[in-house]
Amino acid sequence: MPMKQNYSTFAKRLKYIIGDDSLLSFSKKCGLSESAIRKYIREESEPTLQNLLMMADVGNVSVAWLATGNDPFLSNTNLLPKDTKNIVVTIPEVHFDSLVDVYKQEIDHLAKKENILTEWVFSRDWLSRSGLIDSELAIVQIPYNNMANTIKTGDMAIISLAENDLNRIFSGIYIILLNDKLLIKRVQYDPVENGYHLINDNPIYKNHLIKQDGAVPFNIIAKIEHILTNVAD
Repeated sequence: MPMKQNYSTFAKRLKYIIGDDSLLSFSKKCGLSESAIRKYIREESEPTLQNLLMMADVGNVSVAWLATGNDPFLSNTNLLPKDTKNIVVTIPEVHFDSLVDVYKQEIDHLAKKENILTEWVFSRDWLSRSGLIDSELAIVQIPYNNMANTIKTGDMAIISLAENDLNRIFSGIYIILLNDKLLIKRVQYDPVENGYHLINDNPIYKNHLIKQDGAVPFNIIAKIEHILTNVAD
């Protein structure tokens, strides 16, 4: 659905996504009462975040656009109205290879605009319920297929750049630095071997065991928290 027009009020944006649908039909699709939709249109009440999420989903628009009138990919959080900053947050998308420089502290990609490809908008409530802190997150496009079919080449991943202590990692999918190469691996701690299994979900790739006291160390760069799957695939 095109969103080039910046509708000035929530009521106008709601009317836009309802389109030719009846209020009764639209409200049923959202799981809301028809009277609630009418109150929103008449600007007699404002939706809760949960209702906003449901209406945006049915209307096939971003929560950010429905709430604010701005396009879903914002270039500056200051563009968000003050009363909306508590509803949505932006997460920067960076190039996968730049994570090496981030680890080496050669750049701070979260601070320098030239290192940000774009920004994605997410519900603050969803991030909170997922146990994620937006200031520690970034988004990258997956360049390898070693984790197919769990993760496919071209998928967009939400990653956590919070400092990771290897001794506290027991299982998960991580971006690691091994022999100066960025790799995506399922990492599992093996207390018997006193090491870490680096597993590829794609069976055509070899798995490896790295002993903690071995000569081939690796570093945790980021944890893959969520994959933004294209539902059309």
